Amino acid sequence: MDHKSIVIMCAVLLSATLIEGYAVPRGNRCLCKRNSNKLNVMAMEKLEIHPRSSTCEKIEYIATLKNDSVPKCVSPDLLALKVLLSGKNRHLNHIKVIRHQ
Repeated sequence: MDHKSIVIMCAVLLSATLIEGYAVPRGNRCLCKRNSNKLNVMAMEKLEIHPRSSTCEKIEYIATLKNDSVPKCVSPDLLALKVLLSGKNRHLNHIKVIRHQ
C-alpha cells in the first residue's frame, strides 16, 4: 500500500468513530389500527389474543370468520367477546382461542 491509501483508510476509520447513533422512533406498531364493534360469533372460526408488548401497549383481539379469510380486529369491550372468553356459553365451544405469548 502506498502512503495515500493508508492516510485515506485512517481518515475513514477516525470519521467512523465520530458518527453518533440515534434511536429511531418506532411509534405505535400494533396489528390493529381500527377495531370492529360488530361480530357474528356463530360464524367465527378462531380468536387470537395478542398481549401487550414493547411495540404495542394494548391487548389485541383478532377474529377469523369461517366465510372470510381476512382477519378482523375486534373491540375488547364487545359483549360477545366477553361471553366467549368467560367460557359460560356451551354453543361457543367450537371456536378455537389462541393466546400468543
